[in-house]
Amino acid sequence: MAIISISRGIASSGNEIAERIAHNLGYRLITGTDVEAKIVHYGFPEEKLSKFNEKRPLFWHSITKERELYFNYLKLAILSFAEKDNCIFIGKGAWKILSDVPNHVSFNFTSPMEQRAQKISKERNINIHHAGVSIIKADTRRKDYYKDYFKCDVNDPNNYNLTITTSENKINQIGDMLSSMIKSYETEELNLKGIRKIHELHTHQKIINMLIIEKKLPITDLNIKGEKKDLVLTGLAESSAQVDRALDLIKLEYPDLNVTSEIRCVQDLRTVRK
Repeated sequence: MAIISISRGIASSGNEIAERIAHNLGYRLITGTDVEAKIVHYGFPEEKLSKFNEKRPLFWHSITKERELYFNYLKLAILSFAEKDNCIFIGKGAWKILSDVPNHVSFNFTSPMEQRAQKISKERNINIHHAGVSIIKADTRRKDYYKDYFKCDVNDPNNYNLTITTSENKINQIGDMLSSMIKSYETEELNLKGIRKIHELHTHQKIINMLIIEKKLPITDLNIKGEKKDLVLTGLAESSAQVDRALDLIKLEYPDLNVTSEIRCVQDLRTVRK
């Protein structure tokens, strides 16, 4: 059992290879549509999803709560799928969100521009030049999206366990090769560690969503460090009263956890500047 995530450029055959692996291993394929449906189920407005579909945020979006809310819903959705194990994620930054999970394997698929342009040209019935232009635009949007939202270079091979240059006529061979690799990679001990880590991350995200979304505490970039029962909150709050409120709420909902705070307060920062 494992959690697999796939990142791919447009027309790089990543979707087809993912389908092949899912078929070979009997894993559930989690698409961007599945993740978005879960996000909407949790409460994010469906009409606002298009703002965050691998598009660079407008300046106004970057300074509003919408962006932060979306990503808290996104993380919760991906972690809730991952908790069921035996699944393959396509896109949506799952490879980044699950990067610390022991039994997680990430692949990045690329293809030569000429091959991609020919594929787009055929699929959309457009000439090669227009296909190439559309690919360049899509690649730019994708790169900017991950830089702005995930603070990383989506094209950096160090972000993945394996980066593969695909070929249109070798999709099945690549899928079969990766399926065999995943089978040999799996161990009971590794999978147990992965299950525990995903459960831990899922709990952290539920706490964050409770504070930010349900209780509407004005804490920016709220995050949780630590593991097991010893956790530390980080972020930026308007006042120490909001931090105390957050700690009280966590203690009430999760009495077994030992939670402390490293959240910075705006009022404290102002005092330091004076």
